[in-house]
Amino acid sequence: MALPLTLVFILVGAVLVGAALYVVENMHSTSRHVVTETQLYNAAQSGIEKAKMVLWENRNDLKTDPLMYSGNITAIYAQKSNSTPLGPIQFTIDPGISVEVLIFDCNYELSAGSFSDLSDEERKLLPPRFPGGTGERTVVSSVPPLGTSAIMDPGRFYGGGAGERRFVIRSSASKDGKDFEIESMVVVRK
Repeated sequence: MALPLTLVFILVGAVLVGAALYVVENMHSTSRHVVTETQLYNAAQSGIEKAKMVLWENRNDLKTDPLMYSGNITAIYAQKSNSTPLGPIQFTIDPGISVEVLIFDCNYELSAGSFSDLSDEERKLLPPRFPGGTGERTVVSSVPPLGTSAIMDPGRFYGGGAGERRFVIRSSASKDGKDFEIESMVVVRK
């Protein structure tokens, strides 16, 4: 009688140990995934901040003429007045996270056609258009531009905006085959 009861206790104990091992392994892999995602996000955010610094340092030497997109995304990288592009910016952060940052100028035109003529992939890659060169505003509008609320900074749309340039910063971080990308639009004033 004691032997079967002992075997039952050993069997139940083995099942409990197996379940506990499964839970611990699941928690470990989930925690590792969250840590990796956080590292990649922080690295990509560092790329955004580096690009902001590059834009700020070159704010008085940025090309103000509209750029022309003709199927090559590098044509709308932010440029200095001598047409030197400001990117891509590439660097590595420990432990082994590589970051690539692209800075796009929103003051661009399509070489032919309209956005509806572009493929879905091209439309996903392109930043929003915000034509305007130096950003000088001569006409004050009574309504904000489409797609904006003007709640955060109404002066920008109602008589403000002189000397402003708009850029999209796209930063991607990768580690061990995992990628994380964030994008931010910034306004640079002279």
